[in-house]
Amino acid sequence: MKPQDDYRNGDGGATSAASRSDDSEGEEISALEQELSLDDPEAPARALAALNALRKARQHYDVLLAAAGEEVAAHRAVLAAVSPRLLAALGAGPPAAAPETLRVSGVEADALRELVEYAYTGRLRVRDAATARRLYRAAAKLRVEPARAHLAERLMRRLTAHDCLALRVLPDLAPHHRAQLDTFIAQNFDEICESGALAALPLIRIELLRETSADGGEEAPAAVADAALAWLRDHHAADVDLEELCSRTHLLFVDANGSLRDCGELPAARGDAPELQEYRREARERERGQRRRDKPPDRAAEDEVLGESSVIAARAGVGTNGGGAGAAVTRAVVAIRGRLAGARVAWRIGNAEGPRGGRLGGTRPDEAPPEPDCAGEVRAHMTVGRCAVGAAALGQRLVVCGGYDRARVLRAAEAYDPQTNAWSPIPDMKRARARFPAARLGNSLYVFGGSDGQTELDSVDVYEEDAAGGGSWRARARMPLARSHAAAAADEARGALYVVGGWAGGRSLRAVHRYSPDEDRWSEAPALVTGRSQCAGVVWEDALWVFGGCDAWNCIASTEMLPLDGRSSAWIEGPPLGTARRSVGAAVWRGLAVAAGGSAGAASLRGTALLARGAASWRAGPELRRARAAPALAALHDVLYAAGGFSGKEFLACVECLYEPDGEWTTLCAPPPPSRALPAAGAAAPDGELSPEG
Repeated sequence: MKPQDDYRNGDGGATSAASRSDDSEGEEISALEQELSLDDPEAPARALAALNALRKARQHYDVLLAAAGEEVAAHRAVLAAVSPRLLAALGAGPPAAAPETLRVSGVEADALRELVEYAYTGRLRVRDAATARRLYRAAAKLRVEPARAHLAERLMRRLTAHDCLALRVLPDLAPHHRAQLDTFIAQNFDEICESGALAALPLIRIELLRETSADGGEEAPAAVADAALAWLRDHHAADVDLEELCSRTHLLFVDANGSLRDCGELPAARGDAPELQEYRREARERERGQRRRDKPPDRAAEDEVLGESSVIAARAGVGTNGGGAGAAVTRAVVAIRGRLAGARVAWRIGNAEGPRGGRLGGTRPDEAPPEPDCAGEVRAHMTVGRCAVGAAALGQRLVVCGGYDRARVLRAAEAYDPQTNAWSPIPDMKRARARFPAARLGNSLYVFGGSDGQTELDSVDVYEEDAAGGGSWRARARMPLARSHAAAAADEARGALYVVGGWAGGRSLRAVHRYSPDEDRWSEAPALVTGRSQCAGVVWEDALWVFGGCDAWNCIASTEMLPLDGRSSAWIEGPPLGTARRSVGAAVWRGLAVAAGGSAGAASLRGTALLARGAASWRAGPELRRARAAPALAALHDVLYAAGGFSGKEFLACVECLYEPDGEWTTLCAPPPPSRALPAAGAAAPDGELSPEG
C-alpha cells in the first residue's frame, strides 16, 4: 500500500498500533498515550465557530462571494469542502495575497448568506416555504447536496394547490419527487386553477380552427392537450426556446385526415383575413431564419429531449370565439423539455369566416376580391433599427430619437404619424446620445444625459414644436450628475420632471433629481432605497414609480414608489415584477402601469406586465411578438406602441402595438378582433375559465 493511501485510511505509519510489537513496553506506551492524549470531539465545531466569527468581522478571510450586489466573506477551504461547484470555481492553486472576489450568478443574496452560514455551523435557518424554495435553488446551483435533499424532502411534505407549481419548476428534483408532484397537480387541478397559480407560468396559446361548433366540446381535455403537445413536438426542433413558443398564438387547423397543421402552411388566397395574412407572413420569416442555422438539429438528441414532454393535468371549460359563440377551451399544465408551462387550447368557431368577414381559407375562384382593408396594412418601420433610445408621444405623433444602431451612437430623430402610417425625420439632436431617458411635459420633449459611446453625459436638451409643425432643439440647465441608463418621468400636475437612478462612476445610483422647466433649475429629491440603472420610470396614481433595472450585479424585479402628494418623503416598496429585468420599457396606459420587454441578462424578453390601481401584484399581459430589450414604449391615441429595441440578435426597426390590455400585440394598423373573451381584473372567470389570464 502506498504511503499516501496509508495516510488516507488513518494509519500513522511506523507509529501506528499495527506496526508496534506486542511486548509489555508497547502496552505501557499505549496506556501512557491513552492517559496523556486529548480526544475533544467538540474542537472542530469550536474551530469552525471561530472561523465563522472571524469572517463575519472581515478578518482573516480569503474570498468574497458576490451575489445580487452584496458580498459575503468566507474561507476558500470551507467553501470547497461543502460545495463542488465552488471547489471548481475557486481552483486548486494557493490563495492570492488579497482576498479574491467570486461572482455567483443565479443565487439570491439572502440564500447565499444562509448557505455560507450552514457551511460553518451545520444549521440552515428557514423561515417559510418561499425562503425554502430560494434556499433550494441556491443549494442546487452550488451543489450543496445535504441542504438541497433536506429541503426537497421537507417541501414535499407540505404540498398545497397554491405552491405545488412553484415546487415543480425547481431544478434537480428527484424522479420520485417529480412523480409525486405530477400526481398532486393532476388530482388538485381544479383548485390550482381557482388559486390563480397558473398565471405565474409561461403560457402556450393554441387556437384550432373549426368550421362549425358541432361536436366542438366533445373531446376529452387530456386528448386535446395531448394532440396539441404532439403537434409542438413534431413541428419544433429540439433547441426550441420555451419563451419563443409562448411569444405568439399558434393558429392551427384540422386537415381532412384529422391531423393538426399550422395555418402558416395554408396557401395564399384572395380575401384572406388580414390576421391570417400577418400570421402567414411571420411564419415565412421564422422559416427563413431556421434555414440560416449553421447545422441541422441532432435528431437523436431531439427525440431524447422531446420525449420528456408530457401533459401533467388538463381540464375543459367554455370560452368565446371572436364572434361570441361558445367554444371548447382546454387548460393544461405541460412539461416541455423539463420546463413547466401552462397551455390554453381553444376552438375558434365561425363557419370558416375570418375577421371582418374575410374567409380564413380565402375566396372561391368565382368570387370577387373584397375591397382593400386598412386593417391588413402593417405598421411602417423606422428608418433604422435602434435600441436604448429616448421616446415619447408628442402631440399626435410618436417621437424616437438617438440610441444605438449596430455601428454607432445616433443623433437622428424621427416621428411616426399613425394617420399616415409613415415615419418622417425631425431635426437631429444637438449631440449623439444613447442609453438616455426622455419624457414629455406639455408640448415639449426633454432628453437627459446618457452616453456618447465614451463617457456619461450631463447635458439636457428640449425639443419644442412650432405652429407650422416644425421644431428645434435647445439646451437647458445641466444635470447635477452625469449619468447614463437612468429613468425619467414627468409630473404633469406640478409641471416637474424627475431623473431617477442610472449609472455613473462604475456603480448603480440611488440619486434622484427634480427639474423645474419654468425655473430651469435642478434640486435633489429623496434617494432610492436600492441603487439601480437600466430601470424605467413613470408618474402614475400621483406617485413617481421606478421598475426593475440592474443593481450592478444582477437584474432586479423590485419596484419603488415615491408619493408626490406629501404622504411620504421616502420611497416605498412596490409590487415586484414577475420577472427580474433591466432595459425595460414602461408606460401608463388606460389607467394601468405597463412594463414590457427588457433583458434578463442573457436574453431579451417578450413579457408584458400590467399593474392595476391598488393591486398587490402585477399580472401577466400578452407577450410581445418580438423580444425587445431597451424598446421605445409609449401610449398614443389610446394605443400602446413598442418600437425598436434589441432582439438578442439584431437591432429592430419594426413597430408593434396593443389595442386592449387582454388582446394581443400586432404589427397591423387596426385592431384584430378578439379571439377570446377575458374577465376583467378581479372578476369571476366564466364557465370554468381561469382567472387571471396568463
